[in-house]
Amino acid sequence: MRRDFILAFAIAAVASGVQAQIQPDAPTIQYFKSEAHTQLIGTMGLVYERNIFQRKEMCSTGYRWDPISFAILQPLVMPASGSHPESGVWTMRFRFQGCGHSAVYNVMHRAQAGKSPQPVALPPGDTRAGPTLAYDLMKGVGVASLHAGSTPECKAVHILNTEVTRAPFQQEVDGQVTEGVWEESWRARACDKEFTADFCLTPQPTGGTNWALGKCRR
Repeated sequence: MRRDFILAFAIAAVASGVQAQIQPDAPTIQYFKSEAHTQLIGTMGLVYERNIFQRKEMCSTGYRWDPISFAILQPLVMPASGSHPESGVWTMRFRFQGCGHSAVYNVMHRAQAGKSPQPVALPPGDTRAGPTLAYDLMKGVGVASLHAGSTPECKAVHILNTEVTRAPFQQEVDGQVTEGVWEESWRARACDKEFTADFCLTPQPTGGTNWALGKCRR
């Protein structure tokens, strides 16, 4: 049964091949503080407001955003001249505010030589999932939407917020101890129906994270 997630397949395409988080160098930090990068993030904040939350009218008092955290997935390489890096992949978490509304958004950018970076809107909120895991969890949201009564005719699922509901803990199942297991709750909308999908996320010794719908076994 088909479900079209907003930007989900773009996430999969851009996230493919990304590496583990990398420490920023001085040029990268300088770029993150630049006006060019500030405008990128502000633009993506408006994308969330208009496309995900369907707030079509501009806030007359303006908007502001404040950085929360970032992650470098592929090193940024700055050109000899130009406003944006010529290669690199990074994510930025930020709080976007305007007209009494405040929300946490996440965006990923892939640099393009001679062009502005390619943006991808990641699920909003405080999720600990990286881009690739987030894409996988969207499949679980699709299943949860059916359990919540969404019809097969509803083709669009919007992620409205994500929340870590249980911080990383040690889990023992059948004598096997796993460190760093955590739980998240994703709030979503399928057409006009809102629902919540709970996830249990289990890091694997060989890398990656397994996930399952529902809360973790106690």
